[in-house]
Amino acid sequence: MAVATLVALSLGACGEGPGGGADTSEPGSPIKVAFEVPLTGAFAANGLNQKNGFELGLDTFGREVDGHPIEVRYIDTKGDPATALTSARQIVQEGVTVFQGPLVSSESAAVTPYLAQQKVPVDDLTLCSEVQLDSWQKNGNGYSSGWSCDHPALMAAQWAYEDMGWRNITIAAQDFSFGWEVAGGFKAAFESLGGTVDQAIWVPLNATDVSSYVSQISQDTDAVYAEMSGVFAVRFIDAYKSYGLTGAIPLVGITQLTDQSVLPQLNRDAALGVMTGAQYCDGIDTPENEEFVAAYKEKFDLYPGYYSDAGYVKAQIMVEALKSLDGDYSDPEAIAEALQSVNIEAPRGPVEISDKTHSPVQNVYICEVQEIDGDLRNVPIKTFESVPPEGPLEYEEWEAHFRHDSAGRPE
Repeated sequence: MAVATLVALSLGACGEGPGGGADTSEPGSPIKVAFEVPLTGAFAANGLNQKNGFELGLDTFGREVDGHPIEVRYIDTKGDPATALTSARQIVQEGVTVFQGPLVSSESAAVTPYLAQQKVPVDDLTLCSEVQLDSWQKNGNGYSSGWSCDHPALMAAQWAYEDMGWRNITIAAQDFSFGWEVAGGFKAAFESLGGTVDQAIWVPLNATDVSSYVSQISQDTDAVYAEMSGVFAVRFIDAYKSYGLTGAIPLVGITQLTDQSVLPQLNRDAALGVMTGAQYCDGIDTPENEEFVAAYKEKFDLYPGYYSDAGYVKAQIMVEALKSLDGDYSDPEAIAEALQSVNIEAPRGPVEISDKTHSPVQNVYICEVQEIDGDLRNVPIKTFESVPPEGPLEYEEWEAHFRHDSAGRPE
């Protein structure tokens, strides 16, 4: 996959405003947007999909606001927290109106405190860490327009227990913070309803073969819930079929398990029927999503996945928020407040930002891989509407598990 060329911009000429913000007082001066995203390394495909969605969003919603052109600088973080922090320091000192990203949760944990100190308005992809939650609640400069990392897992647990009648679940997850958060959310919600997680399988990030982990799955379990992404998703689903589990034990997972960033690489017979709890499925049947999918397919010759939708929604929220400020972008606090006050109808459905977690209240879907006109698509089979970040849990219960699981394996 081709790597996008970084956009080189001359940032020094416009000076700095409060909190490192770019000066937009002159007519026609640019609105400077810094976008940290991995364009090389292990997460490059995800980063490129998000960049593509953001670019399509600017094409759709506007590249100019009140006479001020939107200039975007994409910074390749390579998926490395140290690179993300160094780049953030440089770009903020040069001047920035809105900061987008990073994509990887470990990068966000590294960058968040610095951006808060500088009072930079930031739209992060996800809420995955205690560092983000504390910083956003205290400083108000940052939020996620994408999702809280455990949000779809919470609702998948409710669906598994109430709709499917499953009582015993095996969890398989990658052994790092995102995997802990996702698996922990599912476990907390499933057990709160009376279910039992009878087995937890942790796959290390340096594993090159997941077969030995799939072979540990008990034949007696009602279903398997999997947090796997990227190449791990491909390997896991292939091994699941190789061990005869496909069609025998239902497989459900987090968004990335069958996202369009990996779905074209999956074996057709192994992928069909796999289900996910997700905040976005490419098969959502609404005018907004049908328009988005058609435009994305035409421009990139691919179906959009969750990363594509996330980038598109970032652009939609940003442009609408900037329009509400009537050309005055001098106050970072006003920008941050405007960004978090936007309620939109996105391809994924209605999106608004919770004042508790600074992450979205939005629909969560149960999606199934189906073949539509010869293509594999993620099609919603259940919709939970306007779900708060804590899902079916009481807020205090959710926050306790979120804080614990962002730092270690769920108990």
